[in-house]
Order: sequence, then structure tokens, then C-alpha cells
Amino acid sequence: MKLRDLLRGGKPKKPRIPPLGAPAARAWTSPSNTLRRLGPSPSILVVKLDHIGDFITALPAVKRLQAAFPTSTVSLLCAPFVADLARSTGLFAAVYSFDFFGARMQEPRFANADDVSELRAMGLPAHDIVIDLRQEDEARALLWGLDAKVRAGFGDPVNPFPLDIALPEMERCMRRKPWPAMTHSSTRLVLLVEALVHARDMGVETVRFATASVPVGETQNCVILAPGTRLGIKGWTAEGWLGLASAVVERTNLDIAVIGRGEEAETAAQMAKLLPQGRLRDFVGQVDLADLPALMAPAAAFVGVDTGTTHLAASLGVPTVALFSGFADIRVWAPIGPATVVVHAGAGCAPCGLPSETLCPYQRRCMSVIDPEAVLSAMSGVAAHPELKGLRAAPQPELVFAAS
Repeated sequence: MKLRDLLRGGKPKKPRIPPLGAPAARAWTSPSNTLRRLGPSPSILVVKLDHIGDFITALPAVKRLQAAFPTSTVSLLCAPFVADLARSTGLFAAVYSFDFFGARMQEPRFANADDVSELRAMGLPAHDIVIDLRQEDEARALLWGLDAKVRAGFGDPVNPFPLDIALPEMERCMRRKPWPAMTHSSTRLVLLVEALVHARDMGVETVRFATASVPVGETQNCVILAPGTRLGIKGWTAEGWLGLASAVVERTNLDIAVIGRGEEAETAAQMAKLLPQGRLRDFVGQVDLADLPALMAPAAAFVGVDTGTTHLAASLGVPTVALFSGFADIRVWAPIGPATVVVHAGAGCAPCGLPSETLCPYQRRCMSVIDPEAVLSAMSGVAAHPELKGLRAAPQPELVFAAS
């Protein structure tokens, strides 16, 4: 194979921007948070409706699932002609059967509303987690005939069923044009299980870095604000940062610490004029990257946008509020941490991937609709400091309409 065959050429396509919708500030509930709330022993239903060879190929994934959830009850939904074989493995607490593909079906078909209704009519018990180990998506819609809190499977952009945990469906695209490097089907199923397990475990543990030269306690009793970002389209408004800093100082005895590179000096200077003397600690341009963990660790809370410092604060276990724009996919790039909440607008145009704020036809409404009160409310939900834990958004004035 020649080098030019490995490289892609041509200009990137201009992204198509979908409608904005009705954005409003809200906290994002990640699948990881949902999984952790299920506790140590969630009930699990494995869906494997295809044929005998497919079932045998999936057994390593089932064993990995049971090893990762040793106290969980794992059941199976399979084809009728596989049910007795499945029971003989001793791997499943219960085996249910539903005939979708048929023992000798040659031409695949896609599940329809009647199939979903038929499966729902079976009255299977509710499960916390349903994981579909069929790699292609003909039967994926059947998952909506099952009562579950988390659904996992392989996703296909052509038929985008909303899964909570998903890996790309590879089989169909490999058939169109075989890849030089292939992954065995059994390995793909184990990888899907690993994606589910990692989603459950991610953010529980914190990251530790070697002690740096920053004096201990520099940000103790502080809320750190990090307004900077490499891409302006990810940034929050200046009014938002100033309003948040003012609200924290007015409603608590905590100080504000600002970090960033030289570009954030203007924001820090505006805060210095706004806040009472002695309530701002300005670290802009004064702290090296290797020293940031030591500076962040004692803070009462951290607020930043979708950027590296926010990921760092979250990974350290600092109570973190991440303000997430519509630039990137929140399901893929949200910060991970044991005390992290992501505030976003739920804009219909996200993720847009626009490289510049000047290209946004909606004037970055995905960020401007997030106000300081929404950030304060989110902070109160993750912070351990008593003054922040009891903090709530200020009551809004009641609207009074004059009689006509």
C-alpha cells in the first residue's frame, strides 16, 4: 500500500448547522452518573437474539460482564432455538426467548412497531441495564420494548437509536469495503462490555500529581474561576464571569481566585475593580502548568469552560462546574470527576464543531443563556464547603401583570 492511499486529501466540508431549538441552562446527567446510582448490584439483561454461532461468540463478553458485576443478577433474552443451550451454560439466572430472526431466516429484516409491542406484551421484568450483543442493528428497536434504566449496544449513524452506552457498529461498513486491519467479532463484544464497565467506574477515583512549588493553601477558602479557552466559541460571556464572581463574594465569605494565561488578564482586572478589596487572588500568567494541580487542590470549588484546566480540576476531585458550549459532543468530551457537574444549554445545533465564534449563526446562544444563578445552583450540588453546599440561586422576582 502506498503512502498516498493512507492519507485523506481535499478541503473539509462546511458543517451543516441544525436549528437552535430552545436552549436553557441545565445540568447534564451522564450515563456514568446513572450507572453509579444503580448501586453495586444492578440487574442486567443480555439481549442476544441471533443464531447459535453468534451466541457462542458472545460468551466471553458475558463472562467479562459477570466478572465486572459479580453480585448482579444476569439474565438472557435469546432466540427459542438457543434457549436450552443457554440454560446449560449455567451463566444466567433466567433465560427468556423471543423469536425475531428465525432459525433459518436468510434475508434480514428490521424490527417494527409490531415487534416492539409483541416483546412488550411478554411482560418481562424490569432490569437496570440492558445490553444488546447483536453487532448489527436490525433488532435494535426491540430495546424499547424492554423496561430499563440504561441501554447499551452498537450504534449506527444511519439508524441512530438513542443508546446510553454505545460503540460504533463496524460490521456493515466493513462489508462495504474491507479494512486492512480487522477486529474479531468476539473482541468487539468484549469491548462493548468494557465500555459499559468503564462508564460505571469512570470519575470515581482521582488523579494525583507530584508536589509542585506552589505554596500550600494559596487557594484555600477560594472559588477558582478559569475563564480562558483556546477556542473562543467555547467561552462564557464576560458578564457571566463578573456576575458569578460578584455573587460568590456577596453570598459567602469565600474569595475568588482567577487562573489563566495572559489573555485572561483583562477579565481579572475587571473583577478586581468590581470586587471588594482583598477578595480577589489573581494568578493569571503566574502559574506553570505543572504547578496547577497543587494550586487547585485546596480550592472550595472550580468553574471553567470546556478546556484543559477544567478536565484537570475534575480529575483531581475538586468540586467542579464545567460550562459546556455546543462546540463538542457532551457525551464524548464532558470532564470526568467524582464531584463534577456539567452545565449546558441543550441547544439543538450541538455539537456544531465550528472553529470560530464568528461562524455561529446564533451568536453563541448555547453559552449566553447560562447565567450565574444556574452556575451557583450547580455548584451547591457538588461542593463540600458548607457555605457553597447551602448556596442556592437567588429567588426570581414574581411577574405582575397589569389588568387590561
